[in-house]
Parts: sequence; C-alpha cells; structure tokens
Amino acid sequence: MANKALIVYFSLSGSTEQVADLLAKISNGTVYPIQVVTPFPEDMYKTNDIAEAQREDHTYPELSGKLPNVADYRIILLGGPVWNGHPATPLLRFLQDVNLGSVPVAPFFTYATDPGDYAKEIDRLLGANSLAALGMADAVVAKTSKATAELQKWWDTVRPR
Repeated sequence: MANKALIVYFSLSGSTEQVADLLAKISNGTVYPIQVVTPFPEDMYKTNDIAEAQREDHTYPELSGKLPNVADYRIILLGGPVWNGHPATPLLRFLQDVNLGSVPVAPFFTYATDPGDYAKEIDRLLGANSLAALGMADAVVAKTSKATAELQKWWDTVRPR
C-alpha cells in the first residue's frame, strides 16, 4: 500500500480542517477534503435547517471531485463537525458513496458546545470498520500544542502496526 493513512474530512468553520492538518503531520498521511457541489450558508442556523431536512429525507449533498480509492490505504481518519448532535451530512454522503471494504476507520470530530451522540452514531454507521473516536472541542483545537498532544495520543492508539 502506497500510503498508510488517508485523512478524509469535511469542515465548514475551519476547526475540523485544522485537526486534519495536524493529523497529516502526525500520521504522515494524505489529506482528502470533502467538497460539496452546493456550498452551505455561513449562517449556522440555516445550515442546521438544511442538514435536518437532508437527514430526514436521506438526501445528502452532492459531492464534487473524484473520490479517493480507500483500498490504497491501511486506515482512514474520518473527520467532521458536529451538526446538531449528528455527523455533518457531507460525511454521510461520503459514507454512502464510498465502499470502505475492510479498511479500518478512526472517526474524529469537532464541536462548539455539545457533541451529543455523535460518537455513537458514527460508530453505528461504520459498523465493524469503526475504531475509537476522538472528539475535540473548538476551544481545544484553538490551542495547537494541546490539540497536537491529544491527537498524537489518539493516533498512537488507532494507527496500524
């Protein structure tokens, strides 16, 4: 396998992107940002309304760009923001469109105040592929040295041996 880790993430406010960039340095992995065809509004209330409707209808946003071949990697680090206690809908679309096969997936997520049941929900969605999730408050992400230490500790527990 050419690369060990694939860091797949969706970020709206930039916190998850910061975490993905730190993970790329820690894991020496390849970063794949999930992009949507129709951008979400900057107003988080409007975004939450759109995401709720998408979750209810299971009509997740269309992704742009070529999807990665996950079979080329030994592990996927899958990250996104918590939207109203749930995974962001672009992540749900990614999981719908990509066949993970038997590649293990370690989810990470960022949140402003309350992660809700995000970890349980993403674990259920990933099934047998799921490894230990890591949630990180935006306030911790802003403290780069603290975030890096937490990410390094998590990476040490999930990385392929």
